[in-house]
Amino acid sequence: MKILAVCQYYWPEPFNTADICEGLAERGHEVTVLTGMPNYGMPNDDILDAYRGKKRLEETRNGVHIVRAPLSPRKSGALNRIKNYISFWRSGIKCVPFLDNDFDVVLGLQFSPVMQVDPGIVYARRYDKKVLLYCFDLWPASLLAGGFKESSLPFKWMKAVSKKIYSGADRIAVTSPLFDKYFRDDLNLNVPDSAYLPQYAEDFFSVNADPIVEGFDPLKTNLTFAGNIGQAQSVITIVEAAAYLKSNNQIVFHVVGSGSRLDDCEKRARDLGLNNIIFHGRKPVEEMPSYYAASDAMIVTFESSPMATYTLPRKVTTYLAAGKPVLAALEGEAKRVIDEAQCGLTCGTEDAEGLAEISLRFSNMDNPDELGYRARAYYETHFTKDKFFSTLEGLLKELAEVR
Repeated sequence: MKILAVCQYYWPEPFNTADICEGLAERGHEVTVLTGMPNYGMPNDDILDAYRGKKRLEETRNGVHIVRAPLSPRKSGALNRIKNYISFWRSGIKCVPFLDNDFDVVLGLQFSPVMQVDPGIVYARRYDKKVLLYCFDLWPASLLAGGFKESSLPFKWMKAVSKKIYSGADRIAVTSPLFDKYFRDDLNLNVPDSAYLPQYAEDFFSVNADPIVEGFDPLKTNLTFAGNIGQAQSVITIVEAAAYLKSNNQIVFHVVGSGSRLDDCEKRARDLGLNNIIFHGRKPVEEMPSYYAASDAMIVTFESSPMATYTLPRKVTTYLAAGKPVLAALEGEAKRVIDEAQCGLTCGTEDAEGLAEISLRFSNMDNPDELGYRARAYYETHFTKDKFFSTLEGLLKELAEVR
């Protein structure tokens, strides 16, 4: 197939969109991606020098043709974020007339914001193509996690925009089956059942790694959170849980990553005088398997929001791929997966005392490795890369043939 993928974020930004597009190219498809100039996760969240000032830029990487549209850099602050979102939305649509008109199907990779896939829908309507929208983040539910109120004008406007975009897709694929409940109950959309397409983990998390990492004492129980430290991830819950176990010298919490709430979490740990939590900072992704190997269990937390209920964070599938037990302070889809896999312990969302309690229970288990074996077995059954691409190719082929 000749596939047009549309997404705001792409290599070298820290998203798996490039992995998906390159995976399709490896399987013999001709893939073009319409994306923005790289800025997310770059120094100061600014556009990289090699891409700055370009009106439109085309390049090729690992078999994928990349068309980059200009945008306003993300930088910091709510106003810059809004400019960033809207600028790609507009410039992406302006790029549509310059794209080939003979793509077989359009693949929209929808993270936040939802508007980033709209250029793909505009292309499809212009040239009579079909669109598969792969939904990673629910909108406008994601705005609630960012502090917006449902009664606010921005939320109401984005609700109308989101309904229009989701309705514009010919088929929706989702990372959690609970997304359909949100589409129907909160957005009042009359859409068919979505295709379940959970995220997979990178291959290197599946291999054995050297567990020797600075700061990890193999004689203690090491519990690790890995990933972005933002408002939505509620890492402060881990800090507060560590405070409950302050007198326990056998359990150590580790936080590996960076984000907008890292400073707040470090300050709170200092204020509480905690010696049982270590902040390692952000590490290169290729080093992460060693941190996983050095950990007895992995932690996932979320703040209380619809997103926490409906989504399955990619870190959960990564934890399972690494064969690690999971301690989770959340409910909904992630809890369902962990319970079904019988690979960990859970408590309520933002429940620091509950997280401390299940951490203590885990440290006292006679055979905690059994949870890790179950985690890996569940991953092999449900979340492998081969299974992912087989499902994705089938959905794209179905739409291409309908056209």
